[in-house]
Amino acid sequence: MADHRCGAPVDMEVSVTESVARNAPESALPAGLAVSHQTALDIMGIAIVCYSVLIEQEEVRPSPDLQRVSQWERDLEAVAELRRTLDARDTERVRRLADEYAVLVRRLDRMIDDN
Repeated sequence: MADHRCGAPVDMEVSVTESVARNAPESALPAGLAVSHQTALDIMGIAIVCYSVLIEQEEVRPSPDLQRVSQWERDLEAVAELRRTLDARDTERVRRLADEYAVLVRRLDRMIDDN
């Protein structure tokens, strides 16, 4: 997704790669498990970027919806926390979150385009 339209976040507290080292497993993972885990981390990172762009878009409006911004900030923090704590060995959760957040990213991307 190198050409993803979300763009670079402005003033984002959690970088897209910040949590990768912190939630790395203690030992090497089988290749398939490692790829699934990294894919989930990447998708969740894109969600963080999308929320950041939506927040920025809303904040620059003449009359920003502060409740909307507050909700997106909470959503961003929730994704960041899930991303920081995602256990690579919990294959079912990794798969489920990757699927859920892929759907979310598509929805957020459409919201960005509509703004």
